[in-house]
Amino acid sequence: MTVNQVALAFHGIPEATALDHLEKYFGLGPHKGREFEGAHFELFSPSPADEITANDLVAVSLLSVHVPAKAALGLLDSKSHEISDLLVQIPGDLKLEDLRIERHEGYFGEGSPIRDLWRLMRSKHATWGIGPTTASKLLARKRPALVPIYDSVVARATGFSHDGGTWLAWHEALACAHSIVPALESLRSQSGLGHISLLRILDVVLWMEGRHGRRPVETVGESED
Repeated sequence: MTVNQVALAFHGIPEATALDHLEKYFGLGPHKGREFEGAHFELFSPSPADEITANDLVAVSLLSVHVPAKAALGLLDSKSHEISDLLVQIPGDLKLEDLRIERHEGYFGEGSPIRDLWRLMRSKHATWGIGPTTASKLLARKRPALVPIYDSVVARATGFSHDGGTWLAWHEALACAHSIVPALESLRSQSGLGHISLLRILDVVLWMEGRHGRRPVETVGESED
């Protein structure tokens, strides 16, 4: 992919518009007290970093997804030890922008804990009903600075037809030369959201842009994650 779809979509949003998106979403400035429910996603009742708890299931509901009962039982009970064993292998303080792109496969490729967690959740789809959006939000809840969220609104804003290839695209946008990190840091500083990860700042800006139905960038196809 010669053009990074995530960076292209972000650069197409004027800074003043991006800042307004953040203020609206998090209920800041003139929008004080009218935040979106998802504004509480990262900070709602923090749970242990290396296990999925009921608090995490509530947190993802703030992003408009529902974890079915069978999936909840699996996540909290029958598969809880397997999930914790994988989470403990993923550094809790690692930020996507600090992970060299050369190390992408080691963290997101075949055999990585993140990929194995993704597959664990998705392989149960027939009985659990967890799709790529719910799986990505559960992973992002546990590692908010490392794992990108995938949903149809952001996909529309960035031009992806499905979730395949999105992890690499987000990583390239943040960690490669000419990354968008300085612009995101500026937005975070201006909005007073220092407690929110840059990955989440980017996600919110793109989600708000996509929500308003602006024309998406050209759709690309990738192999499925």
